[in-house]
Amino acid sequence: MFSGPLTKEKAEQLAKGQFYAGFFFLPWLWMSNYFFFWDIQKQNELIAWYCRASLYCFIVSCVIAIVYWAIMINMFPDSSLWVIKPNSDEFQEGIFTKALNKDYLN
Repeated sequence: MFSGPLTKEKAEQLAKGQFYAGFFFLPWLWMSNYFFFWDIQKQNELIAWYCRASLYCFIVSCVIAIVYWAIMINMFPDSSLWVIKPNSDEFQEGIFTKALNKDYLN
């Protein structure tokens, strides 16, 4: 698909594709898109837009992930969603393994 030298059209298409692929829960792809087109963004306004949008989406997704993690650690430390409880080495069966064990053991 992308063989040969990276032309302006190929670069625009690649930046756009990586930006939209980041919406499939791949925030690292936004960050790689930003760093990959760091030098090229000064030459092309469309690529610059995708670079800035990728950086902003990466930052927002990281903030959401950190806030979610902090809420889960502080408010629900005994939840059955954890396989290993936070701040302990105690293993607990999660809701999925309980369902599997109940189905297979009976």
